[in-house]
Amino acid sequence: MFSPEPAASQRVAVLMELVGSLSRAGGPQDIYDRFRQGILSLRTYDAYLSLSTRGLAPGDYKITRFERANAETGALEQAVIGSENPWRDFPGMPAMRGGFLGELIRSAWPQIIHNLDVRDDPHVAELFAPYRSLRAIPLFDNGEPLNWSIALAKQPHAFTVEGLEEAILRANLVGGMIKNSLMAQELRAAHDRINKEVAQIAGIQRALLPDPLPQIEGVVLAASYETSEMAGGDYYDFFPLDHNAGGSADPMGRWGILIADASGHGPSAAVVMAMLHAILHAYPGRDDDPVDAMSHANRHLCAKRIEGSFVTAFYGIYDARKRTLTYARAGHHPPLVKRGHETTRLNAVGGLPLGIDPAVGYEAARVQLHGGETLVFFTDGVTEAMDAQGRMFGIAGIERALADCTGAAECTVDSIGAALQAHQKDAKLKDDQTIVAMEIAS
Repeated sequence: MFSPEPAASQRVAVLMELVGSLSRAGGPQDIYDRFRQGILSLRTYDAYLSLSTRGLAPGDYKITRFERANAETGALEQAVIGSENPWRDFPGMPAMRGGFLGELIRSAWPQIIHNLDVRDDPHVAELFAPYRSLRAIPLFDNGEPLNWSIALAKQPHAFTVEGLEEAILRANLVGGMIKNSLMAQELRAAHDRINKEVAQIAGIQRALLPDPLPQIEGVVLAASYETSEMAGGDYYDFFPLDHNAGGSADPMGRWGILIADASGHGPSAAVVMAMLHAILHAYPGRDDDPVDAMSHANRHLCAKRIEGSFVTAFYGIYDARKRTLTYARAGHHPPLVKRGHETTRLNAVGGLPLGIDPAVGYEAARVQLHGGETLVFFTDGVTEAMDAQGRMFGIAGIERALADCTGAAECTVDSIGAALQAHQKDAKLKDDQTIVAMEIAS
């Protein structure tokens, strides 16, 4: 078994403790502080200067840090030049040009200087006065020597070539750790900013959904809305088309009913849904014709030319007095109508999704609804949900969930949701899932 000399064993112990400490560092300043503390007992210099040329004009440099040994404790302490946190303060630091340091970094090559004498230098004469030897090491970033590590000692021959070889590797490895830490910090900051922006988008999108659900005479409503990401591309809405004398929605009047699903999911789909909301809420045409409303939305979405984006939609007009539903469908799953233990589909008409072809035509159909029936609207995130074996929930899954349900709006949504959860188990949602139930009271 290899047994190093006592002095070497002490160095190995120090270095092992140092690398363990560095692995726990939480940021560039923490890496530097841990390295400085860990290497203290191995240090062969009395002062340390770092400078950087990053982002500066050729020949310019900034002294980012200068530390010198305390006369009593020997520990390095911050001097008057540079910053305790140069990564934060770099933009405000003064740039220099020329002088001894300008000449030193021009070669982009590590150097050892004995019998150091820079008494006439315009920038560092006073700073370097106590020191008689110097070791300069370039720190590379993407192949460029953008930073320098400069050690100073009071002894005229303090540095050796052997020590220089080790210091080149050590300084560049620590510099690489600091660079990676800076990149990780920037990525975390960017991620946090994106998350905040997406959260704002999600909040806006959810604010577009009807909450609370409206009061429609002879109708009970319930809804469930789950997104696969923070923001989603599903959308449902209820539009009062008739109003009382005071301007409030007439619960006995006509209501526009929409459920839609933008292709994809996440923030981009949420933005498309917000656009559809704006288009339909500003719709100036006939309020008794779902075909005209659907065509209007289609033309406007096509005009936006959002690459690769389209919207499936079902739009119906429900007359609370007559209990009729007149509807048009653009590529969306037909809603189900539950009557007792049976279900049927509102699939008399169809058409391409919105946003594909501005000239596409849509058709309308009308159905008479009766007390005790329940309409079930849903998006394809429900039917396409997979189990562990890759089997889809499907329309059949919804119909099975409805078989033993009373047809009450809440029961309908809860039964489908419970069956869907049992089907997916703990799998992460791959698409947004929306269920809306519209119970026609007996």
